[in-house]
Amino acid sequence: MIKNIAHIKFRGSNIGKFEHLHIENIKVKDACVIETDEGIEIGHVLNFEDIDVDSLENENNENIEHHETHNDEASHDENISADEELSEELKDIVAAEENHNVKPKNNKNKIFNILRIADEKDLEQHRINTEDAAEAFKICKEKVNNHNLDLKLISSYYFLDRAKLLFEFIAEERIDFRELVKDLAAHFKTRIELRQIGVRDEARSIGGCGICGRELCCKVIRGKFETITIKMAKEQGMLLNTMKISGQCGRLMCCLGHEYQAYCSLKKDLPKVGTKLVFNSVPAVIKDLNPLNKKLLIETEDKRLLYISVSDLKTNEEGFLIANIKAE
Repeated sequence: MIKNIAHIKFRGSNIGKFEHLHIENIKVKDACVIETDEGIEIGHVLNFEDIDVDSLENENNENIEHHETHNDEASHDENISADEELSEELKDIVAAEENHNVKPKNNKNKIFNILRIADEKDLEQHRINTEDAAEAFKICKEKVNNHNLDLKLISSYYFLDRAKLLFEFIAEERIDFRELVKDLAAHFKTRIELRQIGVRDEARSIGGCGICGRELCCKVIRGKFETITIKMAKEQGMLLNTMKISGQCGRLMCCLGHEYQAYCSLKKDLPKVGTKLVFNSVPAVIKDLNPLNKKLLIETEDKRLLYISVSDLKTNEEGFLIANIKAE
């Protein structure tokens, strides 16, 4: 069944699917009171989309299966990379990436509900909550120091109905913060949740520029973080150098994941590295390829390295690749 849903951004970078047909005259950029699994919040409409709701559950199951397969491939890829003498620092980054993999939740494609269009009272409450959350952050930071906990607070957030106060933090190890939660609950008289997040979330919160000179991908492209692996860097012909493929957060760069599918698609119809061919009647082998400009680096039998265009390759009657051209 096809249904029109609204994509709504809420609580910073979260984006979800929401029912809206019961809400009259809703439009893009409208502030809405929404209900998620975590509580009542305010979000803003990004766009609308027709989706096949019957396929969402199947898609979610496929994503979970793909994630498990992807983890197996990533582990296999890590073994391959070990033979390529990765630096110890890069090995640490890969290990950290694998250890922070999170299995997708079953509600990834769940459609939530819009309660109403936010009125002035809701917006005023949201403003008050934002101010109170900032003050709560300072108080929580003091209590963290009082309890001598080795953690770094990142953010605080009051849900619209003030039924819950959420604190996000990062820490190198697991923290026993039960006494801290009791202390905070007694002070704020509401339900307290402390949530450990990753260094990527911290980088998104701080922002900055990547080595490309543009704003960080995590800041520009909102939504859930995807798993990034060394295989993605290798597929794009990146040098396995820590400075080249790690971001501000110290993890593998998000852009490797954003561009990975494009590179796979571009390389789909290209001959693979190691393929043998005949270049101007001389045996040769493909040593490297550039899928963006459709160029191949070949090495001839007499050890010459030459660049040729993919369009110059022909297949003879025996099925061998032949290139009779004047190389660059």
